[in-house]
Amino acid sequence: MNRILLALAASLCAVALASGPTDAKSAKSAKPPQGAEQKQPEDENKETGGLPRYQPFPHNQNFVLKEINGKAPPVEMWISIDSTGRANGFSGCKNWSGIFIIGPNRLGPRTMPAVNERKCDGPLAAFERDYWAVLLSGPYWDTKGDDLILKGAQGGVLHFQRSL
Repeated sequence: MNRILLALAASLCAVALASGPTDAKSAKSAKPPQGAEQKQPEDENKETGGLPRYQPFPHNQNFVLKEINGKAPPVEMWISIDSTGRANGFSGCKNWSGIFIIGPNRLGPRTMPAVNERKCDGPLAAFERDYWAVLLSGPYWDTKGDDLILKGAQGGVLHFQRSL
C-alpha cells in the first residue's frame, strides 16, 4: 500500500514539475512587456474600426487588363480564375492556362502555366514580359469595386477591370 501511495505521489510531483514551468513560459510569451504596444497596419484598420477586413477572391469572373505599371496595353489582355484555382487568360500574344493557389491576399502559381507558342513583336513583347513578371511573382491581390489589382512581389502592378 505504501509503495502505491509513494508511486502516486512521485508521479503527481513529476507532472506538476513538468507542467509548471511550461505554463509560466507560455504566460510570459503571451503577455507583451510593459510599455510595448502592438501596432496594426493603419490602412487595413481605418475602414473597419480596428478590425482587419476580409474580402473573398472574385472567382469565376473575367477581368480585362486596363493598365500595366500605369500604361494601357496595346491589345485586350485578360484573366479568369475559378473557385478551384484553375486560371486561363490571354497575355497579349499567347493564350494560357494554369493553376494558382489563392491566399487571403496573395496568388501563388502552383505550376508554370501552359502557353501556346506564338511570337510577339517589339512593344507587345515588352508588355507581355511585364504581365508574366507580375503574374508569376506570387502577386498580392486586392479588389476595389469592379477592379482587381495585382501587385508583383518584386514590383509591377496589373490593374484589371471586371468585364461584362
